[in-house]
Amino acid sequence: MGSLLSPPLAFLLLLASINAILFHLLWGRRIRELVLFWVAAVIGFTVGQLGAEALGLSFLTIGPLHLIEGTIGSWMGLFIAKRLKV
Repeated sequence: MGSLLSPPLAFLLLLASINAILFHLLWGRRIRELVLFWVAAVIGFTVGQLGAEALGLSFLTIGPLHLIEGTIGSWMGLFIAKRLKV
């Protein structure tokens, strides 16, 4: 029986979730925002990951995941979502 999630994808979701929870603890008000922040964090982390791969950056990686670039992308997505009042 195969795994439903690859390890890099599971780790990406874990890191994005941690970022969303931290952001919500700092600036969130309602539980609905946490769900939206999680979506923004996952999208932002993915964009940061893809951008790092496209530019050939590799500051701090664990396997194929670019931690710095993904985290920056995640927080950019979170601030954009907060600014747009999603």
